[in-house]
Amino acid sequence: MTSLPDRPNDLTERQDDGQINRPPPSEEGDGRLDEAGILPFPEPIKVKEHKSPSLISRYEKVISVLIKYGFADIIAHPPFSRFIPRSDRWVPHVHGKSVFAYTRYERMRMVCEELGTTYIKFAQIASNRPDLLPEELLVELENFQDNAPMVEAASIRQIFIGEFGKPPEELFQEFDYSPIASASMAQVHYGKLVDGQEVVFKIQRPGIKEIIELDIQILRQLAGLLESYFPQYNSFQPQELVTMFEDSIRKELHFRHEASNLVRFRTNFKGNPDIHVPSFYPEFSTDRIICLEFIRGYKITDLPALNALDMTGPELALKGISLYFEQVFDHGFFHADPHPGNIFILPDKRVCFVDYGMMGVVLENDKVLMANLLLSIADRDIIGLKRALLKFGKIEKLPEDKDKELEYDLSEFLTEYTTMTLEDIEGTEVMAAVNRLFFNYKIRIPPNMLLLIKALVIIEGVGLKLDPYYNIIENITPFVRRLLARKYHPAKLGRQAVRAAGDAVRLLTALPEDFMEVMRKVRQGRLHIEFEHTGLDPFYREMDQVSNRLAFSILVAALILGSALLVIAHIPPYIYGISALGFVGFVISGLLALRLIWSILKHGNF
Repeated sequence: MTSLPDRPNDLTERQDDGQINRPPPSEEGDGRLDEAGILPFPEPIKVKEHKSPSLISRYEKVISVLIKYGFADIIAHPPFSRFIPRSDRWVPHVHGKSVFAYTRYERMRMVCEELGTTYIKFAQIASNRPDLLPEELLVELENFQDNAPMVEAASIRQIFIGEFGKPPEELFQEFDYSPIASASMAQVHYGKLVDGQEVVFKIQRPGIKEIIELDIQILRQLAGLLESYFPQYNSFQPQELVTMFEDSIRKELHFRHEASNLVRFRTNFKGNPDIHVPSFYPEFSTDRIICLEFIRGYKITDLPALNALDMTGPELALKGISLYFEQVFDHGFFHADPHPGNIFILPDKRVCFVDYGMMGVVLENDKVLMANLLLSIADRDIIGLKRALLKFGKIEKLPEDKDKELEYDLSEFLTEYTTMTLEDIEGTEVMAAVNRLFFNYKIRIPPNMLLLIKALVIIEGVGLKLDPYYNIIENITPFVRRLLARKYHPAKLGRQAVRAAGDAVRLLTALPEDFMEVMRKVRQGRLHIEFEHTGLDPFYREMDQVSNRLAFSILVAALILGSALLVIAHIPPYIYGISALGFVGFVISGLLALRLIWSILKHGNF
């Protein structure tokens, strides 16, 4: 068996925030949740915080980057393109090339990369909405480079003093100021506790919270501007994307949520001998620092090392991914980022998932919807697949022409991917095809379900790396059928029938009283019926515009007549022998008349 290195560095290959935890000292040592389901962490000691930028300076940065990458768009289109030559000297250069060399979506990705944490996270979260964003943009958003600079040792030391009142060297037997991993939101450091336990510390970057708060304000205002002045982008629903991002990033800023996720995950798998859930130390964890177990193991795709443990690729695929399906279909609480760097195999052959910052929840009804969708794919049932997709998007029925179109597209989708050999199927291609269906038919999928679909594509990719003949549909089907069997078990159906009977009895009991209340209101003349006209909003807007123009015209005419009377009456003072008040009135009325004519011409209603 290959020996484990003294300081395994598997985590340095990950672009995410790194891994962290310790072997469970005891069941009580993992902390208890409070009434809100959140882990109570010690209160930090307040010290002078990192100086954060002002809203104005952050706006300057955002605008300068937008201009840097958007200037090419301005001069490349009429009327500017007629007068300004398409020359590299008119546009900035990025990575040795002018911005003309990059596509629009590449530039959007590069803008987010240059603006840093908030915009990278926003784009990553937005990439989970294939029903809103085009496929080309989604592909770009998957290629982020998180090139965050390393936080200086002095700043790390100051954070520990601020949180615990002492520097790391006074708290722990060992602490390495050189990070194992460095990302835009946090940095990961290796350490040893006083008892010799190996741990890692995930430490939030200084000042990052303040920057994110400023950026959320800016994103909200930019989203409002887009919806108000650029209606062509309304289909992306920028305000909704910002709201979804804000909810996610605020949770990620508080490390106690990650610790709570870990405790919930451990509870779900309690007693399962095939999985090891990392532990954390609440006594050395706060909202800005989380202390977790240092995992000594091998990445699930490190086949040479795992073969030395007498584990084959197909065995690993079956064991690791079956544990993932158990998360989804049995517990309804799953790891939302199951890439190879987040799944380790320990020397005792147990599977260990790491990094619990991004987790997903699936409700029972959604699990059944997903089960029906997967079974429809397995059975090549086009009508069942269409029905499942529309239920996902809460769409009762598509227009007849679009409904038939969707059936043809689903037939083509199933034919294409069920006739290919397993080794020729790429999960990313399948996901792209599904994304196109969502986008083309405006099927709005709940964010958690999109997160699950994306996670299943990732986990399928892991399975294919371990076993070229791995078939996700074949392996997921037993879990799906077990879920449906639980849902339609006679005992469960009996309980549902009892509840339904109780609801029916309550309805029948209340019906006479409700009917009498309606009749009383009819006799007293107090029965009000509300109805709503639809499709009248454009008419109301048009009438409002017409009345405003009419009032404006009357005002201009009155001003002209009044000015003329002042001139005729020779009211002093005078300008070149003309009444000054009348002259000013003519100037103002002339300007107002020009403004009215410009408005009419602009809207094409002259």
